[in-house]
Amino acid sequence: MGNKFTRRKFLTAVSVSATYLALTSALGCKPAERATKTTPSTTTSPAQPEHVLAYDSPPAPLQRAWAFRSRPDISPPAVDVTRQAHDTAPGYIFVAPKKAGAGQNGTMIVDDRGQVVWFRHPKGMGPLAMNFKVQHYRGEPVLTWWEGYYSSQGLDEYVILDRSYREITRIHAGNGYPDGDHHEFLISPQDTALIAINHLLRADLSSVGGPQDGVVWQGIVQELDIETGRVLFEWHSLEHVGIDETYSKQENPAGAAFDHFHLNSID
Repeated sequence: MGNKFTRRKFLTAVSVSATYLALTSALGCKPAERATKTTPSTTTSPAQPEHVLAYDSPPAPLQRAWAFRSRPDISPPAVDVTRQAHDTAPGYIFVAPKKAGAGQNGTMIVDDRGQVVWFRHPKGMGPLAMNFKVQHYRGEPVLTWWEGYYSSQGLDEYVILDRSYREITRIHAGNGYPDGDHHEFLISPQDTALIAINHLLRADLSSVGGPQDGVVWQGIVQELDIETGRVLFEWHSLEHVGIDETYSKQENPAGAAFDHFHLNSID
């Protein structure tokens, strides 16, 4: 994240926008339940559940999610620190949990002990957040991620927050493509956004043992103007890499799309 980005700088203005902030050490923020003692602790820390090897980490809630009196609407999933690492670089850990059991999906920052520093649950009932990280926009550190559904109809968005956790903007795939892919959202040194799109279209797959009237996933790269969402550049995999040049095998069932390129990353 670079030498210029520190937790002190990143959290300087947090008090002006604490809508989604949940500091576990703050007054009135307390886990709803603590794990009961089932085995002696491995250190002088509080006792841990049986499956946890803890090194100076507090116990996670028994129900695998945190609850806060100050923010009853959020329930970040609990993170177990099974072994404390040594000689690591300072800073926080960025995760984008997906709801599976207890806890909500969203974007979450935790410290080395697994304690929640910041959490945001997407608006609505089902959106997922993915690819959560720190980038730089206009010379300042920002938080960015993809938010949406695996198979949506134009509901996917790329989100940018400033260092005070205020939302700067949301952008979408352009030129009529409904969904941007969740694997890539890169802010360039020119302050433009690079995103990936996986697009279905008809194609002749006979060169790879498929049908003449087949369906293929085409990888598309777009460069977007962040302020306006205008497409500045667009690249299509099928215009540069032929279907017969793929390393993939046509082993999909009849009618399934052939993934000849599988675009995941842009640089």
